[in-house]
Amino acid sequence: MNLIMVIHCHQPVGNFDHVFKMAHDKCYRPLLDLLEDHPAVRVGLHFSGPLLEWLDQRRPETLDLLAGLVKRDQVEPLSGGFFEPLLASIPVRDASGQVRMMNEYIESRFNRKPTGFWLTERVWDPGLPLTLSGTEMAYTVVDDTHFYYAGLKPHDIYGRYITEKEGKTLSLLATPMIMRYLIPFKPVEEVMGHLWEMKEAGRAVALYGDDGEKFGLWPGTYDWVIQQGWLEKFFTAITDSSEWLQTVLPGEFVASNRPLGRIYLPQASYEEMTEWALPAEQGHALENIINSLKAEGRWEEWRPFVRGGVWDNFLVKYDEANRMHKKMLFLSEQVTHDEEAREFLWRGQCNCAYWHGVFGGLYLGHLRRAIHENLIRAQARLIKESGEETKLLQLDLDKDGSEEILVWNPGLSLGLDPDKGGGIFEICHLPLALNLSDTLTRRREAYHHRLREITQSEGGNSDSIASIHDMAKSKDANLERSLIYDGYTRISLLDHFLSQDATVEGYAANEYDELGDFVEGEYLVEKALSSSEEAIVVLTRTGHVAGRDLTVKKSIQVGAEARLIVDYEFECSGSEPLSTLYGCEFNLTLFSDQDPKRYYLVPESGRRREVPETGHEDNLTEFELINGPDRLTVAFNFSQQVSAWFFPLMTVSQSEEGFERTYQGSSLLFLYPLVLTPRKKAQLQIQLDLIKS
Repeated sequence: MNLIMVIHCHQPVGNFDHVFKMAHDKCYRPLLDLLEDHPAVRVGLHFSGPLLEWLDQRRPETLDLLAGLVKRDQVEPLSGGFFEPLLASIPVRDASGQVRMMNEYIESRFNRKPTGFWLTERVWDPGLPLTLSGTEMAYTVVDDTHFYYAGLKPHDIYGRYITEKEGKTLSLLATPMIMRYLIPFKPVEEVMGHLWEMKEAGRAVALYGDDGEKFGLWPGTYDWVIQQGWLEKFFTAITDSSEWLQTVLPGEFVASNRPLGRIYLPQASYEEMTEWALPAEQGHALENIINSLKAEGRWEEWRPFVRGGVWDNFLVKYDEANRMHKKMLFLSEQVTHDEEAREFLWRGQCNCAYWHGVFGGLYLGHLRRAIHENLIRAQARLIKESGEETKLLQLDLDKDGSEEILVWNPGLSLGLDPDKGGGIFEICHLPLALNLSDTLTRRREAYHHRLREITQSEGGNSDSIASIHDMAKSKDANLERSLIYDGYTRISLLDHFLSQDATVEGYAANEYDELGDFVEGEYLVEKALSSSEEAIVVLTRTGHVAGRDLTVKKSIQVGAEARLIVDYEFECSGSEPLSTLYGCEFNLTLFSDQDPKRYYLVPESGRRREVPETGHEDNLTEFELINGPDRLTVAFNFSQQVSAWFFPLMTVSQSEEGFERTYQGSSLLFLYPLVLTPRKKAQLQIQLDLIKS
């Protein structure tokens, strides 16, 4: 019986250096050392580009070891998009370009021409054979889930199938879900017993394709897999079973075995991913359906017909992911002739920060920051090359059917959405490549219901360990109290109208009465023009506040520097007087709530307030966000005295380690009492400066 193993090792663009080091020491190096000690065990290995770059710089001897394993034909290196993009979610030119980049690296470093590629997150699209037709890729690995959705039965998936698009072909190998849950979580004897049963059932091939981090980096696996010797025992068992079992490289198997047939797969990923891609309520419902079918013993019968969403719907579920994605697409159209800008763009296509499941992903601010940083650097090069001091664009950037407004200059990148409260969804400081609007809205997630079901258990079964898909533990006993959900996407320059008795605590907890209809209301674009010195956008809306008519005009001026001036004009346009508390909302990030060099400052009083605080300061005309490590001050100035409310945007998300509370930005509300009689007007000016120190 042939056993094909394909192991995928990856660390995202922007991950911490200490995480790379820990992953290397606990996982990647022990894996390669054990392979060297067991020459009869042959595997396909995929190391992503960010990981290869880190190894080149920090651990070149490990790459030398890998090169030696390739040279003795024990390891087959697999290609893929160099910076680990989802190939189906980026433009064809970038997908094929990133694969070619990886091909060239593998040929140069390992003297081996790859014939297969790792399909990132096994996100399959029927157009991929055509997309990659010029890259000389012959095969990839998908899940059995993909094959079930195409109508195959479990006993049909063991072997090579071929698919095509417009006559361009690609071979497919399927990894059964059961293998992902056996290896390395069950005893070696159980894994070998399963392989023997497959052989006795007439299977000629078994395939295992999954993350290498399971062999030492996932919770509990270093002790189980490396220190207690699971992986060494597994490789020894394979070697000792040579009379009935042999490992074969995936490329060799594809080259020497005829396809079992032709197949056309629907858009799909592994089973868990399709559940995560659903909206929270539907995701929870699907989880209950699956659990019920398993309890009734009917899951295997119904499994081919029960499926969740597709990866693309993460871009519907999370506005923040969609904004990153659509900016990436827009920049991709512009950077075709600039190689340096293109590399920044490709780094900004690393998949991890665009979605969220059991891994932190989108919820990890440092991963989002890295994506934004690379996209901003690509953008800055385009601005420099254009020679334009100020550029204003009106286009449907986020592909929602309505136009947004972009203003770019060498110091500042601004994004306005007239249809979403006339809000600002992007404020980027280009010289420092920082997106200050990189915040995350507090949303309900399907897994939040499990917080109420968590029980901390002591000990466990020493004969196996749990997969992260089966874990449910909390790193904070009080997390349930942090389950607060926002009613709208947290962007900036949103207009609130509150009662005089509103409090910052109620506002932060989303327990307050919104008297106006402006926060998500549609604003009319009265003017949008630019010159070499500045850009001016004028937005207006006539809406209602506590049953009174109010017209709000906001004139946004962007000069040549990193400065934004907003002039507000409020007019009581009805026949009734209006008395309310106006609040202008900004959502900005200081990138950490634990660093003492990041804080709020009230210059007039010298008072310092901390990022984790929920609080307020009254009677001020200046307010600053101090970001010491990044050498940036965000300075607000007001034409009249205002109050400042502030609180941290904290989310509760799941990761490999369990549930955790994470800082996603700082929400600021600048309040001004508004008292108007019919046809009377009031003005307020807000100036925002991004000051590099």
